[in-house]
Amino acid sequence: MPVCPLSRSENAVSRVSSENISFRLHKGQLDQLRQEAREKRISLNTLASQIVDSYVNYTSRASRAGAIPVSRLALEVLLEGYTEDQIKAMAERIVKMSGEDTTLMLQGRYDFEALLQSFESWLKATDFPYRHTRTKNMHNSRHSFIVQHDMGRKYSVFAAEGFKTYFEPMKTQEIEYSITDNIISITVEGA
Repeated sequence: MPVCPLSRSENAVSRVSSENISFRLHKGQLDQLRQEAREKRISLNTLASQIVDSYVNYTSRASRAGAIPVSRLALEVLLEGYTEDQIKAMAERIVKMSGEDTTLMLQGRYDFEALLQSFESWLKATDFPYRHTRTKNMHNSRHSFIVQHDMGRKYSVFAAEGFKTYFEPMKTQEIEYSITDNIISITVEGA
C-alpha cells in the first residue's frame, strides 16, 4: 500500500474538555480496532475518538441528509460516459439541489463555518488523505484543501466543481481550484 504524503489536517488541534468512559466490546472487534490503530500508528484511544467523531459529525445524520455509500468504482464508471463540461454541469446541479439541505441536516445551521464542518466531516468519512490549512485576517478566514482521491481526472472535475458550487453562496473571494488526475486543490474564503 503506497504511503501518502498528505496528512489528515494541518490545523492546530485545540484542547477540548473530555471525560473518561468505559465500554464493553466483542473481543474480535476490539482485536480489529487494535490492529487498525497499529497500522495507522495511533493509539487505540485516538482511533476510538476518530470513530466517535465521524459518527457524531457525519455518519449518524448522513442517510437523513440523502447520503448513501457508493463504491469508488461505481462513481468512476458512471462518469466515464460524460464530457468534462457535462460533468461540471451535473456536479453544479446536484449541489444546487441538495447542498444547503445537506448542510442543515448535518450541522443544524447554514453558514460558512457549517459548510466547512460538513465538508471536513465528509472528507474524514471518505478516508481520502487531505491537507487543510487555515489563515485568518480581520474579517475572514481562508481555507485551502488538498484532497487526494485516486479516482481519475473525471472525478477530479466532478468533485472540484461540486466543492466550488457548495462553497459559492458563502464565499467572500473567488474560489480557486486546480486539479490533477488524482488530486484536487481548492481555496475558499468566507466570513
